[in-house]
Amino acid sequence: MFKNKHVIVSLIVAPILAIISYFAIDAIVAETPHAVQAGERVALVEKPNCRYSSGACDLKNGEFEMRIHAKWSDDVQVQLTLESNYPLDGVIAAHVQDPSQGVPPMTMQAADQAGYKWSLNIVNPNKSIDRLRLAASANEAVYFGDASLAFINYETSYEDDFRQ
Repeated sequence: MFKNKHVIVSLIVAPILAIISYFAIDAIVAETPHAVQAGERVALVEKPNCRYSSGACDLKNGEFEMRIHAKWSDDVQVQLTLESNYPLDGVIAAHVQDPSQGVPPMTMQAADQAGYKWSLNIVNPNKSIDRLRLAASANEAVYFGDASLAFINYETSYEDDFRQ
């Protein structure tokens, strides 16, 4: 079978054609990245660390990324700290316990002058079903996202693990 020249040529040419077609299809159908324009609304994607007890939740779209850390203040209050890789003009967030009900958002407080860090206290969160919805304004564009609160049930930070 491998003595037939047609089989040998097809075994060489087929992988080359597959690689060429992979990159050609990507070039034809791929969406070209573009800068966010003023007034535009951009959805943020919840990263996998939001779905388990990691202590942090990342929301991302392209180069824009926000990380939310959770720290229990006492038995019923959790302080959420949001850090962004771009300065934010303002952030509002809503602790949603029942998705069918509308919840008024709360304004997060700036934790630094530059607008990279924001904080908010939420009361009595249920990590298994509650969600966090937030919207942030940066450069006259609005970034919005929705994340599970499963990440808040975390006792130590990664820095504590490395110190031990």
